[in-house]
Amino acid sequence: MTNSEPLPASPNIDEVNLDKAPKRSGLTTQDVYAAVKELVISYQIRPEERVKEGKLAEKLGVSRTPLREALHRLVAENMLVMIPNRGFYGRKLQRQEVFDLYELRNALEMAAIGLAIDRASDDAIDALRASWEAVMAVAETRTALELAIEDENFHVALARLSGNDEMANSLESINARIRFFRWIDIEERRHAFYADHVAILDALSNRDLAMCQELVSEHISQRMEDIVAFIQAGVVKLYAAN
Repeated sequence: MTNSEPLPASPNIDEVNLDKAPKRSGLTTQDVYAAVKELVISYQIRPEERVKEGKLAEKLGVSRTPLREALHRLVAENMLVMIPNRGFYGRKLQRQEVFDLYELRNALEMAAIGLAIDRASDDAIDALRASWEAVMAVAETRTALELAIEDENFHVALARLSGNDEMANSLESINARIRFFRWIDIEERRHAFYADHVAILDALSNRDLAMCQELVSEHISQRMEDIVAFIQAGVVKLYAAN
């Protein structure tokens, strides 16, 4: 397969598995969006899987109107696909798309750290360090997915030290789209990434731009073969039950 080819789809799957979808009532439109987005991010709505709107609305305890609004928002965010006269589907997994997102994440964080060198206060850096040390203190009790989310939070907070909220917001969007693969990555490198963050903060505290950018790039960047391996591992996890 070439890098641009979609990964294999799951056989005989045509609707979302709702076993893990939360059954809730009294949700706001934003709540519905957040709940469905989490199903997409965690791949409970799997690639090329059709979303049964009626069943999903019933499971969440909401009407079709806020659900459809949520689904359309996720289409606009490139997290779902809408096929006219057929409905909403999970996006195909494509190697090149995931690689492009990693590459974009790297470029965005490199730019943000460059601004943070000049703009971040010592107090703000110390606060982020304390927050990360609190995460490390309980890391052994956390799942790989929980650690992936904590890792996302760290990098978004690091980007916010740039003083540019648009950069941080863009990074949040990218992270949501690659969370599943970052989870696979962290599961493989659970112990390695803790020290990476501390080293980045040390370089930032010393206002060492060259070291900061080198550390951030090394922390984020993966060779294409590594990313493909993470994707393949993810496919196995997604479809193991089948």
